[in-house]
Amino acid sequence: MAEISEEQLRILQGSKALLDKLLVSSKTRRQTEALIKEHFPDTQTSDDFAEPYVAEVRGLRKDLDEFKKELKGNKLDDRLAADIVHLKTDSGGNWTDDGIEKLKKLMIEREIPSILDAAAVWDKRNPPKPQEPSIMAPSDWGFGRKTEDKDLKLLWEDEDAWADQEARRVWAEEEAKKGQIIT
Repeated sequence: MAEISEEQLRILQGSKALLDKLLVSSKTRRQTEALIKEHFPDTQTSDDFAEPYVAEVRGLRKDLDEFKKELKGNKLDDRLAADIVHLKTDSGGNWTDDGIEKLKKLMIEREIPSILDAAAVWDKRNPPKPQEPSIMAPSDWGFGRKTEDKDLKLLWEDEDAWADQEARRVWAEEEAKKGQIIT
């Protein structure tokens, strides 16, 4: 066995203390182990021992991320379905299946996230046509039109005389009602 000098012993003890300090500190442990593995590739490091567990956690994280995406997609689908039911029944517009398909295309073209917003855009772009007057019913109130009705003729010719006549008629009806009640 070779003897070592006091100087070599101090250097070796200092080196050991430094290595221990580097390996104990959480800040420098991984870096120190990586440097040792670079020179001695067969050395087992903390990362080597942890790798199977880290890989499992990564797999779980990936599964969790996929589940969250799927859940978010399901929520979006449910909201879209509820909004479509609202458009078909509650909105007063009573959208048809064909109209819903047009709204979906508009959503894609214009990148509109909500079908209700797409419906508002559609309604703004395509206002309803004004209602055509009916050919079966008159389109005016008939004010001033010639008539054979004596009351209307009197109303158009002399509204004060018509008002006096109506007042007398109503007064007579009310008097007749009073006479019936008493008997």
